[in-house]
Amino acid sequence: MRTCPIVPPARWSSVPSSWAVGAPWGKKDSEVIVVGGGPAGSATAALLAQAGHDVLLLDRARFPRDKACAEYLSPATADALARIGALAKVEAQGPVRPLGMHLIARGETRALVRYPDGQTSRRALCLSRRVLDATLMEHARSAGVRVLEGWQVHGVATDPLAGAGVEVRPVDEPAASRRFLGARLVVGADGAQSVVSRSLGLDRPVRWPQRVGLVTHVRGVGGLEHYGEMYAGQGGYCGLAPLPQGMTNVGLVMDARAARRAGSREAAFEAGLARLPGAGARLAGAQRAGAVRGVAPLARRVTRPAGDGFVLVGDAAGFLDPFTGEGVFRALRGAELAAEVIDSALCRGDVSAASLAPYARARRAEFAAKEAFCWLIQGFLLCPPLLGYALRRLERRRRSVDLLGGVLGDYRPAREALRPGFLWALLRP
Repeated sequence: MRTCPIVPPARWSSVPSSWAVGAPWGKKDSEVIVVGGGPAGSATAALLAQAGHDVLLLDRARFPRDKACAEYLSPATADALARIGALAKVEAQGPVRPLGMHLIARGETRALVRYPDGQTSRRALCLSRRVLDATLMEHARSAGVRVLEGWQVHGVATDPLAGAGVEVRPVDEPAASRRFLGARLVVGADGAQSVVSRSLGLDRPVRWPQRVGLVTHVRGVGGLEHYGEMYAGQGGYCGLAPLPQGMTNVGLVMDARAARRAGSREAAFEAGLARLPGAGARLAGAQRAGAVRGVAPLARRVTRPAGDGFVLVGDAAGFLDPFTGEGVFRALRGAELAAEVIDSALCRGDVSAASLAPYARARRAEFAAKEAFCWLIQGFLLCPPLLGYALRRLERRRRSVDLLGGVLGDYRPAREALRPGFLWALLRP
């Protein structure tokens, strides 16, 4: 394992005026502070600890905790878990491994998307985030990461010379108990409502799509052992993912204005299902096994994913609508890209924006084509008749649907689905 020189941070040259005067900015509590213990944060922390760095991981929750998510992970997620050394631990939790997904438009037209890969077939991975995230956090601990659960981050400051610092407090202590932790670099892995990003002024407005996600668990939905189901219709879509112990994840995405008009999450969930009769009929008789949880908005953009003394990973670094289901894969793959760049920067003793710039380039190279493909999917979702038309043709053109499976599964390059030949296969009579 490579040994990097430890470079003590300089004294702070500037501190947010709202922060306490005389805070110990020169004190180095860790080389790296990771904010957020989800897949992106735990994976980044584990990889950096495995590279020999001193890492502190903070999360305001105490694990295990529930998290609103579709919980249908693309096949390539298993590859990423293997690379960070956590696959065996996740598989020990008994995830369901479906062979693919039925795509259903307007309750009637359907196409079956599988995951062929040469002479073999891949499988998705379905596991509750309550179990997955706790498993990945324990993996980070076993790698040597120091973890503080139940600690809220209230602010972040960075300096090209001093590194970074966070203002924190235990959630069960009064606001006056805030304290300051210094590091050479802060990783923001705190999700769609990132305090790190907001504190550093990195959030960009998202005007479209304006959607919300509503998620719950149910029992009593049969026939999902081998294939999940995705119902698309006017104004939204609903995914059914099989989970261990006979549970089913129901993930509903709908227009944000319609959700607000409905009032409560429960009312919005029922209203959204009513607009998707195929999904509503499929869930008839199912027993609710948990509350409806929400995620809003279902899109996020930032001005940049890295700068002096900071890096953003996972949803904190930006995401689009989750129809293509690559959220956890993208979090883990982004963690790999971030850890490689951060490791090199720490070993050079330089955590400036210029030193961390390769991370943004690596993200563009890795995710740009898939993002373009996601925008293409958004166009089909806006017009359900067009989506139904495309699905009817896909069902008769296995080469095209197999390519679609590989792209949705994150193990084939998304640029292959952006070629004119593939698009013509979707649209020609």
